[in-house]
Amino acid sequence: MSDLSQSPPIGLAQGSVQALLVDPHPFARIGLGVVLHRQPWIARCLLAADIDEATRLARRYRPDVAIVDVSESGPFTSGYLAPLRTVRPTMPIVLSTLSAAPQPSRVDGLGRRQAITPEHSIDEVLAVIRAALLGDDHRVAGRPERSDHGLSVREQEVLALLCTGATNREIAAALHVGPETVKKHARSLYRKLGARNRTEAARRAAELSAA
Repeated sequence: MSDLSQSPPIGLAQGSVQALLVDPHPFARIGLGVVLHRQPWIARCLLAADIDEATRLARRYRPDVAIVDVSESGPFTSGYLAPLRTVRPTMPIVLSTLSAAPQPSRVDGLGRRQAITPEHSIDEVLAVIRAALLGDDHRVAGRPERSDHGLSVREQEVLALLCTGATNREIAAALHVGPETVKKHARSLYRKLGARNRTEAARRAAELSAA
C-alpha cells in the first residue's frame, strides 16, 4: 500500500501540483481521485467524466499533469486527446486503462508514455505520475513501448493538433518550432498514413480511432 502521509518526493514541492483525472467510470474516477488528493505534492485534483469536460477544466485551471482513461478510445489515441492537447500542448498526459481489463500497452500522442493498467499497484501508478511531472521516462517495467502506425512522437503530436483544424502556424506556435518543420512532419505522417493531405490524414486518424 502507498504511504499517503509520505513527504513529497524529490523534485515535487508540497502542494505544488494540480492534476486532472479523466475517466467516464465514476468508481475509478473518484477512487483514484481520492488517492491523488491525499498525496502531499497534490494541491488539487480535478475530476472530469469526458474529454470535453476535461478540456474546459484544463483551460480554466491549467493543470500540470493529466491522467486520461483511453480504454474506449480505440488504438489510435492522438485524435481523442487532440482537444486537450490544444489547450495544454506541453502538459504531460499519462494514459490509463484502470477501468478496463488488462490490454496491450498504449502510447499517447506526445510523450509515448505507457498506459497504467489494473495490473499495477497504487505505488506504481503514483510513480508513473510523478515521473511524468519530472520529465522522466516512466514506462512500466516489463511492458515494451510501441508507436501508432509507425508515426514518430513529433508526428503524432502534429497529427493531434492537425485534427483540431489548427493551421501550420498555429501548430508551430504550440510546439515551439518553425512552420517548415511542421510541414516536414506533416509530409512524413501523410506518407505513413497513406493520406494525400491534412483532410485525408484527419479522416484516417478518425478511422483508426474508431477501429
